[in-house]
Amino acid sequence: TAEESVESAESAEEESEEEAEDSVESVAEGVDESEDEAEESTESAAESAANAADDSADKAEESAETADESVFEATDLVQMESTAEDSVESAESAEEESEEEAEDSVESVAEGVDESEDEAEESTESAAESAANAADDSADKAEESAETADESVFEATDLVQMESTAEDSVES
Repeated sequence: TAEESVESAESAEEESEEEAEDSVESVAEGVDESEDEAEESTESAAESAANAADDSADKAEESAETADESVFEATDLVQMESTAEDSVESAESAEEESEEEAEDSVESVAEGVDESEDEAEESTESAAESAANAADDSADKAEESAETADESVFEATDLVQMESTAEDSVES
């Protein structure tokens, strides 16, 4: 009976040792699996983080490019607006200059017309004065010629009278 008890105890001890070994192996396998899963999870997380970082970098680069394009477009628009304002100012300035030149031209023509009218009036007055003077001179000369003719007639009459008197004296 004692031997059976010893054998039973040894058998129980062996089973306990085997179960303990199985348990240790099971725990070790569990630890290995956990380590593998943890490693895979870490690698997956790192890969996801790297991919997310790459995506963020790409999006940031795209955003920067879009911002640059927006800045260029805004600069172009500002330049175009400035150019348009310059063109409008230039056109307004040219229009004002044209109006001023037209007004000056009209004034100049009006002054020229006034001067021409004054010169024509002066010329007409001068011509009328010259004609009047010439008429006066002609009248004076005609009067002088008439007086000279009268004197010649008187002189001829005197000569005829003197000739007749002389003939009478000769006859006597």
